[in-house]
Amino acid sequence: MRFSFLQRFAILTAILTVGAAVALAFLFVRIHARSIQSDIIATAVGQAEATLAPTILQSMSKRQGGSVVERRLDRRAAELTSFQEYLRGIRVYRADGTAIYPLDARPQPLAARRAIAAQNVVLSKVTRLSGERVRTAYAPLADPSTQRYVAVLGVKVSIDQIQSQDLGEIRIVVIATVASSALIFLSLLALAIAAQRELDRRQRLADETFTQTMGGIASIVDKRDPYTAGHSMRVARYSKALAQRMKLRVSEIRRVEIGALLHDIGKVGVPDAVLLKKDRLDDNERAIIALHPQIAGEIFNNVEAMNDILPCIVAHHERIDGRGYPGRLAGESIPLGARIIAVADAYDAMTTDRPYRRALSSEVACEELRRCVDSHFDRACVAAFLTLVEDGSIVPPPPILDDDLLERTFGQQLPGSNP
Repeated sequence: MRFSFLQRFAILTAILTVGAAVALAFLFVRIHARSIQSDIIATAVGQAEATLAPTILQSMSKRQGGSVVERRLDRRAAELTSFQEYLRGIRVYRADGTAIYPLDARPQPLAARRAIAAQNVVLSKVTRLSGERVRTAYAPLADPSTQRYVAVLGVKVSIDQIQSQDLGEIRIVVIATVASSALIFLSLLALAIAAQRELDRRQRLADETFTQTMGGIASIVDKRDPYTAGHSMRVARYSKALAQRMKLRVSEIRRVEIGALLHDIGKVGVPDAVLLKKDRLDDNERAIIALHPQIAGEIFNNVEAMNDILPCIVAHHERIDGRGYPGRLAGESIPLGARIIAVADAYDAMTTDRPYRRALSSEVACEELRRCVDSHFDRACVAAFLTLVEDGSIVPPPPILDDDLLERTFGQQLPGSNP
């Protein structure tokens, strides 16, 4: 499936929007999770400090220790029920980091020094306790009478438990973000498709109007001569079919079709005495006829809409061997559209009546095209055109005039007709 520029832009914008929204959602979740983690740890430490600090400081001022202090702190720690689900242990250290509670706790001299130096809560790195991720918050405790820090309270908090409690909220945020992003994506895509359809409709209407207008202009030449009636339309039809068979892009096919419609428009500048002459043209008259591509160029030279089409018109009488006109172009220097029109033009000219001869059969015309490959015509164009004739996609028109009408029209007897 091929997407238009507008659709590609909308899809890219939607993807970027969705990506940005999801990224922001995850960033928000991480920041939010950290904020919740910090709040829970701070609250847990604050509650533990408020509950345990008086007992700790009192025992230290009385120089009490051992099992007596441990039992008192056990009772006080049991009162920490609000955050029990997050707590994984309480530790109390002297200022030098040796353990007060429990007595068998590992000394933490570095953590104690850091907390006292910071005069604030400091956090340890995340560690594992029985397979669970935990962090320990160290809070310095000061003696109210001396304002000296004499102890450090350590509160172990389960990070996994905090995150599991917040998981439901995180899921809601992520789901809402993804859903809203998907809605944005679908909305932008729907708008792009609708806008593109409207643009396509208007473009088709404009193209049809332009083609009909060009067809009307082309008919001016065709109507001057009964033998060329419908010639431009047939050449346009043959050229379009050939361009399609050669798998040109849609825009190129359209240029070829319009160019074929107008390929003889320059003949409006050819006098009737030459254009409608009943006999074969002499050299001077052929030279006048040969001016019609240049005349077409002059007609459309300042028409911007014809910029891409004009080369097909001006060069449709060029030959592959470089002996054509008006520019004596050769080979691939001749625009492909002009090479296509040249084959279609020659075939229609051979398979329709002329004042000086009857129409040739399609078989004879095709043989003539083969004979003129690499001299007059492009090999690939002729090969593709012949397949169109063979499969019935191109069929020459029936004779449009009978012998009596020909004689009445041109005042002469046709070769081979009865007197």
